[in-house]
Amino acid sequence: MDRNIKMRLNKIIQERVIKRKAMFIPIAGVATFMLVGYAAVDKEKPVITSDQIEVPYGEVFDVDAVDVTDNHDSRDQITVKANTDSLDVNQLGTYNVDVTATDQYSNETTKTVKVKVVDQVGPKIETLGSNQGYVVSVPVNGSKDLASYVKATDNVDGDVTPFIEADKELNTSALGTQTITLKATDTSGNETEKTVEFAVADTEAPVINLTNGENVTINYGSTFDLNQYVQVTDNFDTVSPVVEGSVDTKKDDGVQTLTITAKDNSGNESKAQLNVTVKDTEAPQISLSKSSVTVNAGDSLDLASYLASATDNKDGDLKSKVNIPTVKTSKAGSYTATYTVSDAAGNQGSASLTVKVNAVSKGIAFSGNVSSSNRYGSTVVAAAYSRLGCPYVYGASGSNSFDCSGLVMWCYGKAGKSLPHSSGAQKGSGSVIPVSQAQPGDILWRPGHVAIYIGGGKYIHAPTTGDVVKIASGASGFSCAIRPN
Repeated sequence: MDRNIKMRLNKIIQERVIKRKAMFIPIAGVATFMLVGYAAVDKEKPVITSDQIEVPYGEVFDVDAVDVTDNHDSRDQITVKANTDSLDVNQLGTYNVDVTATDQYSNETTKTVKVKVVDQVGPKIETLGSNQGYVVSVPVNGSKDLASYVKATDNVDGDVTPFIEADKELNTSALGTQTITLKATDTSGNETEKTVEFAVADTEAPVINLTNGENVTINYGSTFDLNQYVQVTDNFDTVSPVVEGSVDTKKDDGVQTLTITAKDNSGNESKAQLNVTVKDTEAPQISLSKSSVTVNAGDSLDLASYLASATDNKDGDLKSKVNIPTVKTSKAGSYTATYTVSDAAGNQGSASLTVKVNAVSKGIAFSGNVSSSNRYGSTVVAAAYSRLGCPYVYGASGSNSFDCSGLVMWCYGKAGKSLPHSSGAQKGSGSVIPVSQAQPGDILWRPGHVAIYIGGGKYIHAPTTGDVVKIASGASGFSCAIRPN
């Protein structure tokens, strides 16, 4: 029984397999025919329709941007490749790129497509430093150059800050907020605009300049002037310092400290300290009744008689403590007598007196009738007066420049008397008489110099190089007088 069942089952299975095979064979044949047949029919190449493609500067060339059509395949079924060896996406310009398109049935086409690298991005405007957002802090009286506060950079051109345009100028001389619209343009014509608020503010504190340093010494009893030691400047406001403390210039037993505060209208503040020490730094003042005296050799000289006063800013009258100098009058010449005195602080004062000691000629033989008058006198004196102010020139004898003997010779020439051009020779041109008996027109003589006596102890002479013909006093300084014959 079991054996019969097995045999029937095998027979049924075999019959069904045979039927299925008979059905499969025609279906498989049709499918194979369709594939092979169409492949034989599709011989048409894809068509690349793009002639030019734009690529943004710096971006990778994407073949998906190339338009390709096919008689059978869709765009995503077509394989597109490009030879980009000649393409530089980091350099603006137009490049030739070979593009190849292949469909599913290996139909292939190649076309040279122009690829243009273009800049489509505008510059970026940013604020500098610690400024955030659209509000920029600007110091009052600071730079008016916008490049000090903002910058503009471009993906191609780099820094284009110098080419930023603004709808108005930045005014840094006025406190407050200013709204300015900025525009930056690159060489490709891409523009960027940005509106920025510039807040002009005074954030700088006044400057306190201690012109002599923080430690100063001033003279006892002097007037203390803060402006001599402190200067305050501010970048915007006029600021006057506020001083805490005071200085007593008659208090010399320690340091006196001043606290100086300077605050501007914006609340910026500076402080400094000035330490003041009072000391007696001024020397005593000595006053003399004369600046120079003239004596004859051998005369006595009382230099104390020329001391008028000696006073000190702290110690008062020091006349009795002045050191009186001494000058020996035994030898002719010019001497300086120096008076000195020191105060309790050790400051020394001095004054000088010029002492001229004239030589006294010995053995001069006076001759002639001294009671007789000088017949040339008035004419000679008038001629001498007419030459006042003419310059001294060595060897000159008129009419507009002279040396000493040249002046005497010229004046006597006007009176009709001829004299030699030499002081030594002129001594022998007439009677030698004492100076005390000289009359107007007489020649005053001493070794190396002559003059014309005009009376009253005065004379006219041509002194020395750099000087002029002038009137002088002190006829007694000459050795003798000469009255030409």
